[in-house]
Amino acid sequence: MSKLNNLFKEAKKNKKKVFIGFVTSGDPNYASSKAIIKEMTKSCQIIEAGVSFNTSTSDSPIIMEANDRAINSGMNMSKTFKLIKEVKRETKTDTCFVLMTYLNPVIVYGIKKFINSCNSVGIAGVIIVDGSLNSPEEKILINGLSKKNIGYTKIISPTNSDKFIQQSIRNCKNSFLYITSYYGLTGSKNVNIENVKKMIKRVRKYSKEIPASVGFGVKTPAQVKQVSRYADGVICGSSIVNKIAEGHKKRLKSKKLATFVSSYVKKLSKGIGR
Repeated sequence: MSKLNNLFKEAKKNKKKVFIGFVTSGDPNYASSKAIIKEMTKSCQIIEAGVSFNTSTSDSPIIMEANDRAINSGMNMSKTFKLIKEVKRETKTDTCFVLMTYLNPVIVYGIKKFINSCNSVGIAGVIIVDGSLNSPEEKILINGLSKKNIGYTKIISPTNSDKFIQQSIRNCKNSFLYITSYYGLTGSKNVNIENVKKMIKRVRKYSKEIPASVGFGVKTPAQVKQVSRYADGVICGSSIVNKIAEGHKKRLKSKKLATFVSSYVKKLSKGIGR
């Protein structure tokens, strides 16, 4: 059983929901990103650490700009592993770390090397945004990660077929489903609660057990609370990344930037239904 399985199982047992925060690792630079993530471990049960990539297909301008800042500061896959390893060592946190990336950077890094690095660093789960169901690469990743008890998460949206949802559930036994509240770019709209209700219902038709977490457009504590009524986990990404950009423009650095961002993340996390 993976660490993610245990986290959601324990939350369900205690009638709690899981708060998930996303950041692009290395944004706006290594030192500041490290300080931000360390502070976020105080409010997030899961942190999705995005691996910077300059040709992503589903990210809003907010996250694309974060990718550019990280890449310009010298960030890459190896440094992402190093950053998370240091955060885990220096905070001794129970927060689960999930890597969010595209297939191209994984192939360039090496799939087997990627799996081994995830294991050695203590990564709890992986999200491959453009992973294709039943592709050779996906099968290698799922098999390799599952042998290390590392979760594999699929992203599903309102436009996906029931067949896709069923296969995603089978592929995510060690993790959770990432449900988008609308079809399109992350953070480009406000959360669509009607879609959330419909998507949770569709997932529950095929599985009562798989944890379902919802993201895209969740920007306020009130929206976090609203989504948590239906989902097992609530994901906030673009709004946090936008706060990093705001602080960076104010020329805040390291601990000051981390405090600026973490105060916002703390407010968001308090919206989780208990």
